[in-house]
Amino acid sequence: MDAPGFDVPAFLAERLRPASVATTGRGGGPALATMWFLAEDGRFWFNSPHDQPSPFLAAARAGREVAVLVSTFDPPHDVRQLRATGPARIEETDEGRLRRLYTRYVPQWTDEWAAHALSPEFTLWSVSPERGMAVAFPELADSPAFRWSAPITFPPAPRPGS
Repeated sequence: MDAPGFDVPAFLAERLRPASVATTGRGGGPALATMWFLAEDGRFWFNSPHDQPSPFLAAARAGREVAVLVSTFDPPHDVRQLRATGPARIEETDEGRLRRLYTRYVPQWTDEWAAHALSPEFTLWSVSPERGMAVAFPELADSPAFRWSAPITFPPAPRPGS
């Protein structure tokens, strides 16, 4: 399949949609969490606390693989998935990016949310989706999957107000 069967940038830009994120922990076992994210500039962006051991931040520090799943499951009309894997990395704090990430989930950007997002207790990190697939199951019918195995950048979704 040459292109996804649904508008991936618009899907990833839908407000309030979290990502399931997975990696391996120190002992090699699985680590899984649901996280707020931003899909922008060809990467998935996350902001995680580092006041406790985090397998996700450890993976980002080491440049290890992380898996990201963004999905809906509202049969029979809306079943869509984007699955991606790729290396993670620690990023520099970016107030504009953090604001765009948080305003996908909070009703209003306030001084309190800014203090939270920009706190030195949190670390901005990202994943490059180098491999993955996007698939939809309209009316629960089988549908071809769009797969990629090299870094990919979906066209950006329009930003609210633009």
